[in-house]
Amino acid sequence: MALLAWPVMVTAALQALYNLVDAFWLGRLSTAAMAAPGMAWPILFFFMSFAGGLQGAGATFVAQYFGARDRRGAERSAGQLLAFLFLGSAVLGTLGFLLAPTVLRLIRAPSEIYPLALTYLRIECAGLPIMFLAQAFGGLMLGLGNTRLTMYLGVSSLVLNAVLDPLFIFGWGPFPAWGVAGAAAATILSRTGIAAVGLLLLSSGRVGLKLHLRDLRPRVGEFLPILKVGIPNVVDQASTSLGFVVMMGLVAGFGTAVVASYTVGNRIINLINVVSWGAGSALVAMIGQNLGACQYERAESIARRGIATTFVVLVGLYFVTLAVRRPLFGIFVNDPAVIREGAFYIAIFGTSIPFFGLFDAAAAVFRGSGHTVPPMVMAIVRLWALRVFLAWLLGYPLGLGTTGMWVGMTLSNVLGGVAMVLWAQRGTWKRRVIPAAATTGPLDTGR
Repeated sequence: MALLAWPVMVTAALQALYNLVDAFWLGRLSTAAMAAPGMAWPILFFFMSFAGGLQGAGATFVAQYFGARDRRGAERSAGQLLAFLFLGSAVLGTLGFLLAPTVLRLIRAPSEIYPLALTYLRIECAGLPIMFLAQAFGGLMLGLGNTRLTMYLGVSSLVLNAVLDPLFIFGWGPFPAWGVAGAAAATILSRTGIAAVGLLLLSSGRVGLKLHLRDLRPRVGEFLPILKVGIPNVVDQASTSLGFVVMMGLVAGFGTAVVASYTVGNRIINLINVVSWGAGSALVAMIGQNLGACQYERAESIARRGIATTFVVLVGLYFVTLAVRRPLFGIFVNDPAVIREGAFYIAIFGTSIPFFGLFDAAAAVFRGSGHTVPPMVMAIVRLWALRVFLAWLLGYPLGLGTTGMWVGMTLSNVLGGVAMVLWAQRGTWKRRVIPAAATTGPLDTGR
């Protein structure tokens, strides 16, 4: 599990560093510039939830076919995933570009942030197909258990983004000064490399799967099994992202300084959450491959140990972050009000991070098995019935302000994590979703 998880953790940390690098440079422009990506990100996360949900289903099918030694089954699933994700990304990117002004007004973007967030959001929407393809490639490699390749590509992409950011934002050298637009353009260009290299590797067959042109022709009948598993994933992530959009609206009601502290605070917490994402990704691959090989008792042991280990590691990381939270905020912003509120946010909400680890690890067990409805149900409960409602109730009607919002968010993770683990302990996930004909035997190369 550790061997599979650590490259995913590094990759997830790199994703968080993407945003932190943007925050570092944009903070040199203004507090509003630094907050603009944070204002736009929940909306982008909503669009990316479609890729993430189907990516998770693709990883499940590839893992179970791989465990059953059916390479052609894995390749057909990979081709259909890429084809439908590309088509979907073009539609969603167009909708996002057109609806960006309306959505930003609905979530009450402060007047000084609105034009900057609109620019950032529209550029990111234009690059949505590239991001979808890069995300799909990562999911396919996860299904194969090849997490290091995704990490290497992520490192290269981060380095390129770090180089391009100051060039595009400030106009160093021959480049024009694009400000917030430069940060978005740097992100799109750096992720183009992952998508391009991923497609080349898949077409060459050097990564355990070979991308055949016939597999890229959309076939509804072949895509339906993936869609059946993926739809609950999509609803899960879409409802989560919409919850984050509403949360940003609640946060924005307290002004630009609170939006900035919430934005940077989430970037820092995301660095802790790489443990959850890494462990969860490893569990998806390990549970999927073991169920594909009909190793049910081993899958149960993996689930139990993986959930417990994730919780313990996150407890330790929370205390480390608590001790250095003020210097961390000082790296990105000089505004004392932002640093003070951000440190308070980490102190309260950070206590729930180990419980988010419980939630994510237990949900990964269900996703690896292909039974995605329980995580979907619990994600909706955690974000809407608990987080959004409690944050609104405590922050606004009860008059507790930002303290009430942070406490409401904390309770959502604690209650949701415990409930998700209790559901996983019932063992209803111990059934695979690939056809019965895909049984363990000699590797089917399709030749």
